[in-house]
Amino acid sequence: MKRRNGRGTSDHRDRSQAVDETEVSAAAAAIDGLCARLKRLGTLEHPMVRRALRKLEDVTTQLESVGSSAGRHRNRAACQIGDADGVDLKPSPLAATTAPEFIEVLRQYKAWSGDPSWRTMAARANQIVVHSTMHAAMHGDRLPKLDVVRAIIIGCGGGEEDLRSFATAWRRLATARTAACRPRPAPRTALARARRPRVRPVSGMQ
Repeated sequence: MKRRNGRGTSDHRDRSQAVDETEVSAAAAAIDGLCARLKRLGTLEHPMVRRALRKLEDVTTQLESVGSSAGRHRNRAACQIGDADGVDLKPSPLAATTAPEFIEVLRQYKAWSGDPSWRTMAARANQIVVHSTMHAAMHGDRLPKLDVVRAIIIGCGGGEEDLRSFATAWRRLATARTAACRPRPAPRTALARARRPRVRPVSGMQ
């Protein structure tokens, strides 16, 4: 009985591996057929094909970010490598006083974290925003939205501490900008007072 059970388990594993090999072969054949179609004149340049290829690239990036190694359950975005003991090269946004300075710190943070690609960052952030939005935010001069900043930090592998630091700096700049844009009452000048019409007494009245 034990031999049968053992034999049955082994057969089941063999069948599972055979199924996996079949799926792999089918996927490889499909990719080969796709490559053959893309080589046809004009097919690769069609906008519909371009969009489909971008989707395929996004799926591939997501699978790479999750990791395909057996037994690994953590996303690589959470595995940010810190500096050596006694050395802290991580850019801090808390000293930024303007939107361009804040964006420059974001660029430095991206470089410090290993300069991941925009698509990889979007995949790590679970597509909170698309990669083109991240790119536009970090190449502009206006304060990005907080959701975009959050996606960038997550995409660079940042944790809760980094998210709080950038959120704090963002809120400080956002509230300062709101206060600066608030309309102020015009000052009352001496010239305005001088132009005030005077009330003349009616003739004949004492």
